[in-house]
Amino acid sequence: MRLRPVEKHLAYAAAMIAVGVAAGLFGIVFRSGLSLGFRAFFGAPDVLAAFERTPLPWRILAPTLGGALAAALGVVASRRAGGHGVAQILEAVVLGRGVISLRTALWKAAASFAAIVSGGSIGREGPLLQVGAAAGSNLAELAGLSPRRVRALVAAGTAAGFASAYNTPIAAVLFVVEIITGVVSLEVVLPIVVATAISTWMTRAALGPGPLYGPRAFALLTGRELLTYAVLGVLTGAVASSFMGALAGGARAFARLRAPAWVRGALGGLVVGLVATRLPQVAGNGYEVIQLMLDGRLGVAMLALLLVAKLVATTASVSSGSPGGVFTPSLFLGAATGGLVGAAVAAVMPAHGLAGGYVLVGMAGAIAATTHAPIMASVLGFELAGDYGVVLPLFIATVLATLVARRLRGDSIYTAELRRRGIPWERNLEQRIASVVRARDILEMDPLTVDRDAPVDAALDLLARARARVVFVTGGPSVAAIDLHLAAELWSAAARGGAAPAPSCGAVAAAVPAARLDDSLLELSEKLFEVDWGEVPVVDGATPARVVGVVSRRTLLATFDRELLQRDRLYTRVAWHEGQTEIADYLELPRGHRVEIVAAPATAVGSPPDVAGLRARDGINLLAVRHGTRADRDTWLDPAASPDAVRAGDRWMVIGTTAAIERLGARRRL
Repeated sequence: MRLRPVEKHLAYAAAMIAVGVAAGLFGIVFRSGLSLGFRAFFGAPDVLAAFERTPLPWRILAPTLGGALAAALGVVASRRAGGHGVAQILEAVVLGRGVISLRTALWKAAASFAAIVSGGSIGREGPLLQVGAAAGSNLAELAGLSPRRVRALVAAGTAAGFASAYNTPIAAVLFVVEIITGVVSLEVVLPIVVATAISTWMTRAALGPGPLYGPRAFALLTGRELLTYAVLGVLTGAVASSFMGALAGGARAFARLRAPAWVRGALGGLVVGLVATRLPQVAGNGYEVIQLMLDGRLGVAMLALLLVAKLVATTASVSSGSPGGVFTPSLFLGAATGGLVGAAVAAVMPAHGLAGGYVLVGMAGAIAATTHAPIMASVLGFELAGDYGVVLPLFIATVLATLVARRLRGDSIYTAELRRRGIPWERNLEQRIASVVRARDILEMDPLTVDRDAPVDAALDLLARARARVVFVTGGPSVAAIDLHLAAELWSAAARGGAAPAPSCGAVAAAVPAARLDDSLLELSEKLFEVDWGEVPVVDGATPARVVGVVSRRTLLATFDRELLQRDRLYTRVAWHEGQTEIADYLELPRGHRVEIVAAPATAVGSPPDVAGLRARDGINLLAVRHGTRADRDTWLDPAASPDAVRAGDRWMVIGTTAAIERLGARRRL
């Protein structure tokens, strides 16, 4: 669908508002639903009160059953069950086209609800962020916006979901800018701010204004106290790094279990239940216990126990397949660390600081260490307290915590998950995108090759017949090449009656840089720079001398056009599933054509898609149809095989010239 400029702006503005409303409304419903769930199942207002008054057998059974149900729902939701969700948003916003399934996000939200309401040690922010992001993706698609604006609205939905979880609008904006998008521009910030403001207003109107943990007043009594906050920053960086290591180890351990997902989920819940028999404070995301820490109502021994117990419980819940957030559990670990440091400071220097201030700064330090976003973490700490007096300690602790975590772990908690899934994550946006596509994705098959023992005349004849610029010589320890320059020298020598050409291709061929199947666009670009003929051979890793295909400079430029500029004018990416494996390929489009998803034209509503007529009359090839009013609206259907009539709100995947797609968009408005 192609909209007029005014229509585009109106659709974009309406989508911004709708994303904020959707994320705020879901946040209110989800948080209120948890309170109702605790009252319905336990007769208590929150998870801490529920587990403190619940008999020991039920403390074990509830998380076990909830973990099994959550893991099972996670499998229904996605082929990649489990995880904390932000990595998928990162992948969609930065590396994809912002496509996030709302149905999958809602199923994962249901799984998170089951885990949290039964005492699972995960945060509620995960489903709020995912549903907000999915709302942005789907609303942008319904409005027919460009891929760039789709990604901006996904980012806006993520920020709005964050704000509905923590009531911290500024930190929500920084969370997305510093972690999700990695860039600051008006095109990105504007929808984020609008959606976040609306979501925050709705959340405060429904659930109450003010900081999440209540207003706090902390004071920095002396400049020397900054040294203790610096120590706290280093310690929270170490604790957060241990937490990330535990999550990675737990994921590997549960992955080795040859058991159904629900069994793994039950085992994770069982671990939580066993810990909760002695320490009910580990159940849930930890909101109520953090309140106690901020108030200074927990002793040193209890803080130390909870630090270890919460790490174990959260690792068991997340690693066993319960979809949910790790943001609030990270706050818990940082709060416990801060409480311990505050108690030590109070014992050594009674006149220095308040324990609650160390708890708050520890929370921000842990978030900075796990996310590698110190600015966002500092602002979050300020917004959680509502007190400006703690800003300087926040900056010092979060920066040091981030430096320590980077030194110990390298990746943040989100990028580490991406790397475990085989997705590289570089420092800037262009490198991230260029690192995802590999040589195997853009391989051109059937390269021109000759054996090293073949006579040179065979290579020269092949170059002439194929009108090619290079032929690759195989059969030796590495790949070599005979290009047009070398061929011209040989032909010239033969024409002058000079020495006869060398008896074999291997004797005259020049060494050539070869690529591997897993080389990224950046590595391919460097190797193409070294050759004059515009293509490099791609070899099999097991047999370095065997050429399996080539990557040309033309293909590389087309892929950069598609991935970096997101234009789909030279190449388009096609993905399909074989079992549980996603297969993708890059296809060259006919000149002047593009692939686009459009709204079904009004003139087609009521009848089956006229596939042949569209092709003959309009020059449009209809590839797939998706119904907008069915439960399976995320499923693309074969238009030729589906007898269903076209409905208002249906989406068509088409290929055609720009002019033909423009005409189809005009017919939609009739």
